[in-house]
Amino acid sequence: MLNTLPDLHRSFAEQLKLKLQSDSRIHSLLAGGSFIHGGFDQYSDLDFVVVIDPLYYDEIMAQRMAFAGTLGHLLHAFTGEHVGEPRLLICLFGPQLLHVDLKFITLDMLTQRVEEPAVLFTRDNDALKR
Repeated sequence: MLNTLPDLHRSFAEQLKLKLQSDSRIHSLLAGGSFIHGGFDQYSDLDFVVVIDPLYYDEIMAQRMAFAGTLGHLLHAFTGEHVGEPRLLICLFGPQLLHVDLKFITLDMLTQRVEEPAVLFTRDNDALKR
């Protein structure tokens, strides 16, 4: 699935996946946008949904800017209140520019979807289907 992405995007997605798989507070990593709809090219952004164990949601939300800074050379990041989505962190990485959207939710919040995301990893596939 990731092997169809441009090198920069694939490398970032693989790194994010590994980082989140090693964090027991994270339930799943999902991808949306161009990743599932097609038309992905070198100028596309990456749209991720990070599904968090509810026990750690507030903790991770408070640390999400710092977390984004661990993913690469973070040029700028801001939250998505202006688009009506405060759970969204919009990030720009460099020096080769890469726009990444990280939406942080719990499993219960996943019932309200705008699209059916691709599962990059999960600790419980059955729970995602509910």
